[in-house]
Amino acid sequence: MQAVILAAGLGTRLRPVIGEDTPKVMTKMGNKPLLQYAVENLKKNAIEDMVIVVHHKKEQIMDYFGDGTRFGVKIQYAFQENPKGGTADAVRHAKGKIKEDKFLLVYGDNIFDVDTIDKILKEQSKHDGVIALKKMEDVSKFGVVEVKGNRVIRIVEKPESPASNLVLTGLFVLPSGVFDVIEKLKPSKRNELELTDAIQMLIDDGYDFGSVTVEGFWTDPRDAKELELAKQFISGNL
Repeated sequence: MQAVILAAGLGTRLRPVIGEDTPKVMTKMGNKPLLQYAVENLKKNAIEDMVIVVHHKKEQIMDYFGDGTRFGVKIQYAFQENPKGGTADAVRHAKGKIKEDKFLLVYGDNIFDVDTIDKILKEQSKHDGVIALKKMEDVSKFGVVEVKGNRVIRIVEKPESPASNLVLTGLFVLPSGVFDVIEKLKPSKRNELELTDAIQMLIDDGYDFGSVTVEGFWTDPRDAKELELAKQFISGNL
């Protein structure tokens, strides 16, 4: 299976911590950038064909990872012209490089247990797509998912009245049909093309999406506090 890694974000909320000149995915954790943990976790799960979507300070990412040879993987790059276009727009730019019916989508700035990838890959053969979820007390900053059993029923981005305490993590198995749906998307209230809207359109069209719940560690380091949690996890102190 191929993997698409999103690494085009501006990291605006972390600028006071990481500075203007460092892409968020290149923030050092221990002796490695955030993005390297994603690449290595994929490699550990026998996924070696990757497409990294880049924009902000893309040269830093491309110079560091190259074609992936020194990491034992194959890396191609896709350039997102407008990173404010939304997550679905970022995914769209990988379209011509995906050659299979399904692909794994990873947010390159998220930190999670390596076993989470194995869990979602084992589930993917039963469904058209799979979403990794996490139970959270405060869901206000996330896409919230309603499930029946482990089947995804509905996804809403940052809802005012959340239907569950399950939120999206940065890990999905998506059918290649998502590319066609993205072309039909209209901008959300945030004026972005939302991946959540694309997945909901697929579900409404009859695609079967399963889910797995992340039991171990996961964080999307959006601020200094979450960045510190990620550092503690990587150093083995959490």
